[in-house]
Amino acid sequence: MRLCINAVSECGPIREKNEDMISLGGELLRDGRISTTVEFSPKENYYLLVADGMGGHEGGARASRMALEGWKQSFELEEISASDFLQTATSSIRRISQKMNILSWEEQQVRYMGTTLTGIVWMADSVWLINSGDSRTYLMRDGCIQQISYDDEDSRGFLTNCIGAGVDTMLSVVDMTERIKEDDVILVCSDGLSDVSSDDYLEYFLLNSEHPAEDLMEWAIKQGSRDNISIIAARVGEGNFPMVDLDEDDNGRYDAWA
Repeated sequence: MRLCINAVSECGPIREKNEDMISLGGELLRDGRISTTVEFSPKENYYLLVADGMGGHEGGARASRMALEGWKQSFELEEISASDFLQTATSSIRRISQKMNILSWEEQQVRYMGTTLTGIVWMADSVWLINSGDSRTYLMRDGCIQQISYDDEDSRGFLTNCIGAGVDTMLSVVDMTERIKEDDVILVCSDGLSDVSSDDYLEYFLLNSEHPAEDLMEWAIKQGSRDNISIIAARVGEGNFPMVDLDEDDNGRYDAWA
């Protein structure tokens, strides 16, 4: 498997501190950006995850790190078969959630720390979508993007599920093995992007930008994002970004959109 990846996690224009965090196969990213190409065998474990922390500056940042470090530790200890993945993933996230809740109680936090978690996991010849909360995972094929994660929120936009935050966590796990193909693009992001950008704009930048995650972040800031912004864009297979050849007219249109 080969992935061409562009990722960014930044504080954004309003917040004082970044509570988001990204994990690229266990490599953590906060307040930074990266472009890289990774290759791994079908038997290896790799993942693209975004966690959006909550609970105040220190609490949220701590929660997102705990979730991503805890996930890594859960799958470093032993080989997990595809048949065992669901049980291992859900039990691991429940343990992490319980640990956050206990720490919040012991430290008498006014707002229990918590975090969302979403993204794609490759493991044991299988591919999985995991999700808890309202951060988002999208899949783009042939220039058309679709949200494949589900927002855990009510009609008023309030979270109904996450990791920690005093709740009984549920992790959604979906088998994507037959659904992700060569030349697909995976987009994983916090709501600092999704709250201010429509599918049309997501498609445009994924198709036309050499660094789509970084350019989408700049776009979100221009559109008035008031939250931290974390974005992973990953093209599956041998191709790179951008996905279309830009001629002079395309560059002019890109400047107008950006």
